[in-house]
Amino acid sequence: MKHTRFTILAVVAMVGFAQGVPPYQAPQGAPPPNPPPYQGGPQYPGGPQGPGAPPQQSGPQQNDDAQHGVARISVMQGEVSVRHGDAGDLSAAALNAPLLTTDRVATGANSRAEVQFDAANMIRLAPSSEVRLGDVQYKRYLVQIAQGTTSFRVLRPNDSQVEISTPSVSVRPLGEGTVRVAVKPDGTSEITVRGGEVEVFSPKGTERLRVGQTMMARGDPADPEFQINAAIPNDAFDSWNVQRDGELNRSAANRRYVGPDVYGTEDLDANGRWVYDPQYGQVWVPNVDPGWAPYRVGRWVWEDYYGWVWLSGDPWGWAPYHWGRWYVGPYGWAWWPGGFGPRMYWSPAMVGFFGWGGGFGVGVGFGFGFGFGNVGWVPLAPFEAFHPWYGRGIGGVNVVNNVNIVNNFRNARMVNGVNGVTSMRSNEFGRGAVNPANFPRANASELANAGSIRGRMPVTPGAQSTRMSEHAVNTAGMPASNANQRFAGRTSFGAPSGGTASNGGWTRMSPGGTNAGSSAPRAEGRAPGATSNPGGWQPLSPRGGATDPRGGAGTAAPRAAAPANPGTGYRGGTPGGTQGTQQPRSAAPQQPVRISPPIVSNRGSGNGGGNAPAARPDVHGGFGGAHSSGGGGGGNRGGGGGHRGR
Repeated sequence: MKHTRFTILAVVAMVGFAQGVPPYQAPQGAPPPNPPPYQGGPQYPGGPQGPGAPPQQSGPQQNDDAQHGVARISVMQGEVSVRHGDAGDLSAAALNAPLLTTDRVATGANSRAEVQFDAANMIRLAPSSEVRLGDVQYKRYLVQIAQGTTSFRVLRPNDSQVEISTPSVSVRPLGEGTVRVAVKPDGTSEITVRGGEVEVFSPKGTERLRVGQTMMARGDPADPEFQINAAIPNDAFDSWNVQRDGELNRSAANRRYVGPDVYGTEDLDANGRWVYDPQYGQVWVPNVDPGWAPYRVGRWVWEDYYGWVWLSGDPWGWAPYHWGRWYVGPYGWAWWPGGFGPRMYWSPAMVGFFGWGGGFGVGVGFGFGFGFGNVGWVPLAPFEAFHPWYGRGIGGVNVVNNVNIVNNFRNARMVNGVNGVTSMRSNEFGRGAVNPANFPRANASELANAGSIRGRMPVTPGAQSTRMSEHAVNTAGMPASNANQRFAGRTSFGAPSGGTASNGGWTRMSPGGTNAGSSAPRAEGRAPGATSNPGGWQPLSPRGGATDPRGGAGTAAPRAAAPANPGTGYRGGTPGGTQGTQQPRSAAPQQPVRISPPIVSNRGSGNGGGNAPAARPDVHGGFGGAHSSGGGGGGNRGGGGGHRGR
């Protein structure tokens, strides 16, 4: 059969379709028994290099994906909103909505939320609070507390690097534990350790804080003042955090079935079950209604770098839509989480796109020449090739006509009267929600004469494309913070200030670890060896007698010089936010205080597919790199891809 190519914007090389895979044959008789859970290793025959294994991804695309990490809204109660930091677009939040660098999350009165970065690290917001994602990369998270009360939880040991910034100081968890960080309306920071321990940093010094202690910090982030007292009493927000921890710990068994980079699996227990399939190992089967299919309840939203991202309406719809594959097996629809091999970066959706039909909506929202009235998609089955529509090296739009979708996608075939094909009118794609009752259905003839979309999606995002929900935004009780608010940042420490007293009894940060050798709360802010001051405020020490936590959030390793090439996704920072080669760190030379870059007005496309505004310059400074002065949030928005959730 001859294929005719229609090329829009640019021509990219056509990649041949894989041969059709025979449909899965369900075993006869009773369902197979469940063996012991998987103890590691790949869940496909022959290992990660074996027959049928997905291709390993490396090179520039993988590096880009590591630098574009993605968090999610994992819990929301009441009124929660998200502002896309560099554009200012305000949207009512939705469960499982993706969050990228420079996004801001705010809660209203009597509302709470949780933002999850990976399987071990998450931040929770009390009512009337706002946090900003200053930088989200693969295992590197900078969170800025603009106003209100939060609780950062390190649920289990891990190697992620976490920095929590307030207007005065920066906080680094030293391992598993909980730190409550609040910013008062006057800008004063309140830091309380509920579990584990943390280090608090400024350009002039550091203090270690332990369970049972609360630090108050205030002043310019270049030279703040602090005092340490007994921990503030627990309240309803602390109780809610303990309850949430219990929910997460009870679902920890799910981690046995997925790779270490997959998170959000705690939502699966209450919504389905794990079963054993002799062909794929442990797979998850959702509790769903007849006629349901993956990627059929939700909406397509536009995110920089990634382009079109699936935002599921299923309450469990995070991990199964951004890693792994779907197929119809002996239990109906089942999610195969993929292997246990190298890094598995987040993907915006694991689907194949195509156009079909004519009539209403032809060309609306598309580049000239698309020629189809509907956009369809089908979930990829295990080992089917994923063709990204975003990232480095993705050129223009390539539409291959006269393609039989049923022959090329296993999940497009009818099994018990159901297939996995879902569609939207071309003029509605990315502008509203889809569900089993409202999508156009392609017949066999239309699926046999479709146009497969490779490369960038031929869909231009509109004003509605960044909306996460149809729910109206309610800002009642949300904090009115300053968009250009300044935050403290991690730096190397220079010469001591000498501990001279300032007005009102506050003391600047000075050398020597005032809190390094004691685990008990200090009385009225008095630090051993520190100058007594009327207000009890003390300076931070350049060393604080504390261990530098460069081993990550799960360890408290001694300070060591970083390698010249720290690994995939790590960037060195140069003044002004330009990229440079990261050099080994040293505590000797004094560095300027790092302040997050200002919110900028236009959101870059990041080559995410579609006709979006040109990408703005990258402003990742890297952890420890200099950032330009100004407001809250920094870096190109984007979030993690790489080894594509096989």
